[in-house]
Amino acid sequence: RSARRLSAGQAGAKAPAGHDFATWIFDEVQSRPDESQLPRVPRSHLVEVAKVPHLLEKLLLMGFLLCFDILLHELSFTPLQVARALPKLLARGLANLGLVGRAPEQAGEARPVLSVTEQGDLIRLTLLVLNVALILVCFDVSWTYHYIRGESFLKLYVIFNMLEMFERWCRSVGVDLFDLVIASVRHPWRSLLVKCGTTLIYCFGHSTMHLVRILLLNVAINTSSNAVFLIIVTNNFGEIKSTVFKRYEAKSLFPIITSDIVERFYLLMDIIFVLARISISTHSGAFSRADVTFWIFLLVILELGTDWIKFCLIMKFSDLPASTLEIYKEVLIADVLLCRSPCVGAMGTGHTAEAGAASVLKDKDKASTAPAVPFRGIHSFSHCLQRRLGFSGVPMTTILVFHLVMLARAPCSVELRWPRATFVVFAMASFVLCLLAKILLGAIVLGFAARRRSRIPRGLELFQKIKSL
Repeated sequence: RSARRLSAGQAGAKAPAGHDFATWIFDEVQSRPDESQLPRVPRSHLVEVAKVPHLLEKLLLMGFLLCFDILLHELSFTPLQVARALPKLLARGLANLGLVGRAPEQAGEARPVLSVTEQGDLIRLTLLVLNVALILVCFDVSWTYHYIRGESFLKLYVIFNMLEMFERWCRSVGVDLFDLVIASVRHPWRSLLVKCGTTLIYCFGHSTMHLVRILLLNVAINTSSNAVFLIIVTNNFGEIKSTVFKRYEAKSLFPIITSDIVERFYLLMDIIFVLARISISTHSGAFSRADVTFWIFLLVILELGTDWIKFCLIMKFSDLPASTLEIYKEVLIADVLLCRSPCVGAMGTGHTAEAGAASVLKDKDKASTAPAVPFRGIHSFSHCLQRRLGFSGVPMTTILVFHLVMLARAPCSVELRWPRATFVVFAMASFVLCLLAKILLGAIVLGFAARRRSRIPRGLELFQKIKSL
């Protein structure tokens, strides 16, 4: 009955005026324009995506400089710190032998001779020297190069992917191993020796894997076969496939960013090492210098394009604003400033950067406290950032020293009257160059962070939540 009443009411109602077929067609075509709704149109996320490449490169450049700063610290400030610590060890040893008297303030006390930072740098330098010696003795570059050159495409593809997977795992474990060693510097010497031995095994394995990657790139550039280069290209597109079409948050995206920062740094260092090997090679290879330059340029463009496509898709599908990349940079800036604060959890005013960080915290009603930086006061300023970036400096420093030794041993067209003296001069010049570069880069990074201290508050919100793998 109610249905009949409804149909009767609909039949009794008058149809809208002019509702004929022609009017309906015109209405469908015109779509009833209304300019008053224009401000309500949602802004396309493609506008945010278009900002990603520029902001991404700024963030990657910041991380690249911090990785380079860690590398230069291993080559310059760490030997200087050890040189400062050796007289203290010598004086304590002579005092224990009774050859010299103890200082009055040390009599009857069992105070450590070295500070935690000095002992940590001594351990790092010892591990570096031992690792370089092991690589020079145990790693046969010629055999590995010809083995890679003679293998099939499928076998090389499997080896390359396994190396990449294990090297990412090594980067994560390596930072934890060095932190474990530094945290154990006051433990009994047997426990410390076991941890140092484990860390040395890690350093040797990581350095060996990365040397194999360098030789893979050398084979790809220096031979007429494009098989190895095709592996690198395929691997980049596989990285895009495994990363995109997933939703990320600001916390879960940061490990991917730090991994790409370290990969970008590795790529540049690998290119430098390959060019160094080609420059001293007696075999010119199938390619001319122009061909080598072209392949390296293509490799860099491919890396840039892969990163841009990957993060543009990630930002779009995760609905993240491009400003997230700026927040990540502010977190790195906060690390640079907070690790230099004069006391734990407090911000002093003695330094420009420290005063800047304190002024930021006042804006957040936290004038006297700051987020805790892991291993602050234990690690050196440069090494405080290695946990955030997931970059361990000793393996890469080992490879750099290995190639410097290779260059020093290379045949020279000029006969040297004092080859050993020339080698010593070469080593001293390299050290001085690294020292000057470290001082200059450290001043640039700290000045950059101090000028942008007013942008830190947003980064402090994620400071304790994000880290590398």
